Amino acid sequence: MSGISFERLSSDFMICNPYKDFSEELHRVEIRRDPLLGDSSIYNPFLKDKARFFFGDNDPELIRKLVEESSGTCIFCGEKIGKNTPRYPSTLLAEGRIRLGEALLFPNLFSIGKYHPVVSLSKAHFLKLSEFSSQLIGNGLAAASKFLKTVYHADTSVSYAVINANYLFPAGASLVHPHLQMLITPVAYSYHERLIEACNTYHQKFGSCYHSDLIAEEKKTGLRYIAQQGGWHWMTAFSPMGSNEVIAVHEGEGDFALLSDADLRSLSYGISKVLSFYEVLGHLSFNYSIFSLRKSHPKEGFRCLLKLINRQNLYKNYRNDDYFLQKMLQSELIINLPEELAEKLRSFFVKA
Repeated sequence: MSGISFERLSSDFMICNPYKDFSEELHRVEIRRDPLLGDSSIYNPFLKDKARFFFGDNDPELIRKLVEESSGTCIFCGEKIGKNTPRYPSTLLAEGRIRLGEALLFPNLFSIGKYHPVVSLSKAHFLKLSEFSSQLIGNGLAAASKFLKTVYHADTSVSYAVINANYLFPAGASLVHPHLQMLITPVAYSYHERLIEACNTYHQKFGSCYHSDLIAEEKKTGLRYIAQQGGWHWMTAFSPMGSNEVIAVHEGEGDFALLSDADLRSLSYGISKVLSFYEVLGHLSFNYSIFSLRKSHPKEGFRCLLKLINRQNLYKNYRNDDYFLQKMLQSELIINLPEELAEKLRSFFVKA
């Protein structure tokens, strides 16, 4: 029996609109709750008219200037990456770094976890979203997978891994150059821990995996289900945690280190398609995280999960897209309905 419920509550109210001669106008606010964690998202269809104020249009001249000014000092560019990035001790990695194609993995100088490698993804200092090819992404994920296996072999104290992407300053990146960051730790950070605990509680209560049930429910309704690529199921989030959120769930594996080469290729392909879709929507900056739990961990019911969102666009004096609603009330604002987003995104997967 599935324990998944897509809960939403609508509230109607009237305002007298000054732009329509103060005539009465019916508004509706819908609150959605995430079926697993209960986190809330808020939708008002009138906010679509305000969307350009939230995101604006990317300023090509500002981006050109940013790329030009940052490329000269970028430590990930050209020969500088070999001279200015650290290495792991040979006792952990014989070569000190991992190189696969254009991807290069090395330790972060300013670590926020026991293992915190960075993966430079490309020789190019700047990429449009449609230029994040599945090969570039795939080499980065394969390097992360190889490092995770190495760490697991050497260190039994760590069980939690997250692969993260911050692209450009609105997403929190300190460098323009495309890269990933990976955290492998003995303690799960807040959201990761909530996911693991909630999946375990669901498994104990219903005797099934939450994300397996979610896949079945979303495929049955067809409203937010996008496509299957290999072992990955792609959907939009019913109650998103960020703008235009897209998720991918692996149908059987919860440990990133145990994913096959085919799994990584399928995941990379899907990420590249979503990023191309974001570009069509007019966006450039993004975040994603891939959550993993070591196979030997006693908690049950967890599956590898990708959560991908776009962030604020780059223009002069842009506003941040996180304000009190997200940071203090921990609720997200929906601009584009997940159902409409899924309908538009399906064609990007079908094109393959």
